[in-house]
Amino acid sequence: MEQEEKLNFMQMLSIMRVIDDDDRVKSFADCIEEQFQILSKKVSEYKRDGALTITMSFKYDQKSKNSVNVYAEVTKKIPKGRHCNMFYSDQRSGGLYLNENSTQLNWLNQNNKVHPIKKDAAAQND
Repeated sequence: MEQEEKLNFMQMLSIMRVIDDDDRVKSFADCIEEQFQILSKKVSEYKRDGALTITMSFKYDQKSKNSVNVYAEVTKKIPKGRHCNMFYSDQRSGGLYLNENSTQLNWLNQNNKVHPIKKDAAAQND
């Protein structure tokens, strides 16, 4: 009787099916490659951090005494873009204006300084 060769980790991965971020079943290699391409593109585009996570679970099968069920899931955390909307305000009235050269701003600017306000800073005051 010929004994079967023991699988190593990479051999096991090459035949496994995994669930990706979009809840689709794919081969491990295809899934990793696709998720890697998406993630690297977004990290490059937004110049922010991302993560690719591979979760593997090994569960002993109670019904079959010598079985181990292996589950794999691949998830990604892609960076998201942010858009800043620039407005200008004056200290006297607290009004917001589209640009620094507004007629009303020029009149108000004679005695007050004009400071640009970013959307993020305005949201903190809510």
